[in-house]
Amino acid sequence: MSRLVASTAAFFALVSLTASTRALADDSSDPGQQGARPIGEWSEEPLFVPSSENFTVELRVGAYRPDLGSSFSSYFGGDLGPLIAIELDYHLLQIPYVGPLQVGARVGWVEWNGQATTTSSSTNVGGTGMSMIPVTVLASLRIDGLARHLSLPLILTPKLGLDFAYFQTGTSGYTQADGWSVGLDWGAQIALELDFLDRRSARRLDEEWGLNHSEIFFEIFGSTMGSFSDRQLPLGTSLAWAAGLGFTF
Repeated sequence: MSRLVASTAAFFALVSLTASTRALADDSSDPGQQGARPIGEWSEEPLFVPSSENFTVELRVGAYRPDLGSSFSSYFGGDLGPLIAIELDYHLLQIPYVGPLQVGARVGWVEWNGQATTTSSSTNVGGTGMSMIPVTVLASLRIDGLARHLSLPLILTPKLGLDFAYFQTGTSGYTQADGWSVGLDWGAQIALELDFLDRRSARRLDEEWGLNHSEIFFEIFGSTMGSFSDRQLPLGTSLAWAAGLGFTF
């Protein structure tokens, strides 16, 4: 009898031990239990790694009036263009906590229109026009450290370059003169980075298209085109402006 009681007690003890072991195993596989798996394994979104930034492109429109004095005003009045241009900059060197040093090029187009008159009687003899295609090679410093490290979405960009401009003048559809002017170019730009408006959409653009950032900008600039030689038409300006959209990719 005592042997039967001992055997029965041993059997129930074995069943109880087996049930306890199975319960512990079930608890350890529950992802809701603290310490069940590494915390990072259950994060809702994967870690975002931005794509590399190599280029910045700008779509520009602005006002431009060459410093030709009264002769320009007599033909074209207050015509300011507009000047339409596109600029592409390559990120040559990344300066820590400051931003990339860039080299790039810009090409644009501008046209002014007025009325031609005879010198003797000031009689209107038809329309007159002047067009210019400026090409600029430049270096710039894109100071984006405020946006990258301080979450202040402002970018400052000083620029310095060399202008080459082809111009053409004509009256009533006939070309009267054309040529080239060369000079130095300078600019100072401030931009507002737009990522903060919708960071999730900005991240998606980077993941799917490699578009890191977008911005709106305003720039003041000037040029000394034509000052290198008396044989060149002085097409430079002491002050002009441009605004537009910029994209970094």
